[in-house]
Amino acid sequence: MQMTFDASSSVTLLFDFWAVQSPPGMVLSVLVVCLFTVFFEFLKMWRIWLGSPLSSTKCFRPSYPEPCDSSPGECISVLAPGRSQSSLAPIQPPADTPIIANGWMLHSVQTALHVLQVAMSYMLMLCVMSYNVWIFLGVLFGAGLGYFLAYPLIGRISTT
Repeated sequence: MQMTFDASSSVTLLFDFWAVQSPPGMVLSVLVVCLFTVFFEFLKMWRIWLGSPLSSTKCFRPSYPEPCDSSPGECISVLAPGRSQSSLAPIQPPADTPIIANGWMLHSVQTALHVLQVAMSYMLMLCVMSYNVWIFLGVLFGAGLGYFLAYPLIGRISTT
């Protein structure tokens, strides 16, 4: 097996049936590897978003005390917190929310996505280890393009 980079148009990638023997086949293979790498970057972004506190909590509207229209003696508190004070308080989900079940489901999804991410990263590593310059450049270009497209979405997701 060759252990130096080569710029030929013949290479076998990952499996025996993925044997590239022509320039059009190499272009198609580089495109597939590039798209695979872009998907890998989006998968990393999705895992980061799932792990963020904003994605795991739902937006709950705080309940404000009703204004007291009756006599002052019947009101529970004259100094009830106003809207500005209660908006600064942390918003907690209602007590009947199944947090534990959602936590296990989220953890299971994150575990499955982690396994998928590890498998994809090893496959990309093996593509690079084919020592083909074009495949290597396809992985680099896909990583750059995927990062460029995916990571600005984290800021948009977390601010909405």
